[in-house]
Amino acid sequence: MKYANEALFLVFALVMGGLFISSLPFFGGRKSGKTNNYWLLALGIDILTFLLFASASTVSPILLTFANTFFFASYFFLFIFCRTLNDKPVAKLVAISPLLFLAFGLIFEYLRQFGVFQDRVLFVISILIFCLIAMLIELFQFRKRERHIQIDFLIFTCIAEIVLAVIRVWILLENTTISASTIYTEPFATTLIRWFALSFTILSYISINGFLTERLARSNAESLENTVRVTNLLVERDALIESLMKTNKSAATGALSASIAHELNQPLGASLLNIQFLKMLHESGKLTPELTNQLLNQLEGDAKRSGNIIRSLQSIFAKDTADYEVIQVNEVVSSALDIYRSDLVSKGIKVTSRVDEDISVTANKGQLLQVLINLVNNAIQALSQADIPNKNIQVNCLRQDKNCIVEIIDNGPGVSKEKQKRLFELLNTDKSKGMGLGLWLCSQIMDNFGGNILYEDALAGGAKFILSLPINPPQRY
Repeated sequence: MKYANEALFLVFALVMGGLFISSLPFFGGRKSGKTNNYWLLALGIDILTFLLFASASTVSPILLTFANTFFFASYFFLFIFCRTLNDKPVAKLVAISPLLFLAFGLIFEYLRQFGVFQDRVLFVISILIFCLIAMLIELFQFRKRERHIQIDFLIFTCIAEIVLAVIRVWILLENTTISASTIYTEPFATTLIRWFALSFTILSYISINGFLTERLARSNAESLENTVRVTNLLVERDALIESLMKTNKSAATGALSASIAHELNQPLGASLLNIQFLKMLHESGKLTPELTNQLLNQLEGDAKRSGNIIRSLQSIFAKDTADYEVIQVNEVVSSALDIYRSDLVSKGIKVTSRVDEDISVTANKGQLLQVLINLVNNAIQALSQADIPNKNIQVNCLRQDKNCIVEIIDNGPGVSKEKQKRLFELLNTDKSKGMGLGLWLCSQIMDNFGGNILYEDALAGGAKFILSLPINPPQRY
């Protein structure tokens, strides 16, 4: 039984080493990461403490000074852990801790050299009781905010350690016949009390481990719940956008159908006249190869023009499958302007454009066309209500760094400063006819493309909408 104390210290070190390894998952970039680090630091220091106690009797008595100093350090960092539970500042305490440990070690070494065993025990236990009381104060404050069975058990272990420490000191001081010089020659009664106290120390670490495990599980559950909630919101958002796009298209059908019917009437009427003229020449025998080629070329041109108008209409009302493809922006701009060509002419609105050729982006063609139609239609409506000469819409399409910039500018009344604040909000409209979907929907579509839409007052007066689309889209596209 000569090395019974040393063997027990070694066993305790191994037990706490296993606890330390099982607690490593608490390290990391979590909300309570710094809090976890303090208690794991205390646990690691305690392991070193028990190893020093296990080897001091055979290596050198001075290791007792280091062992007791580390023992105090472990309790100090447990107090820091409890303080962080209440979100209290600890930086200054941690900064001065090396000085506290140094002072403790120097005092203990002095007592080891010139004092008696009882003096050293009284000194160490007094400091540890002070740390335990400070821990209890922090734990009771935390318990008022959150109730955890592990925290209640930790409070119990701290109180038990205080009681056992007081009993141990009382026995050592009351029994004047005790002549122990180190913990290895301490009487059986106080040795047993010491081992009970150390057992409660291990139970304290186990209760902290359980508390942090519960907190981590709760945090993971909340994180998973939040992820599911955000995913559902995104699904609902996409469904809402798709539904509103269909609604917005239906609301625009009446205005578009009149414009497209007028546009189709021109090439179809021209084709009818050319066919009648061709038939008349054929019946009169005056049809020559030159006239035939000329009339056929005109018919071909009218048919292509009709086809372009129909394709533009199909792009607007096609099913939105969110299929992204590489598209020429200038072609989409031309399609949007073609749809309103007759409306622009009838209302005396001049269109000017500056378009850089061969700018392509990855997007959904039908959705981008709908954005442009919304903006062109808004410009036409604004100019229709304005009593100004020389009504003009300017459409610019240009490359700027890694983005394609499309500008739709009119010289109408513009948008007031007050209305600009809520311009892209849902159901925000000041039109007598309209649902307040257009600009909000444009904003959502541009966001899906990885781009954005902005409003500025035009330099010469009027409104200026700026579309920005990445030429090299994000990976998700």
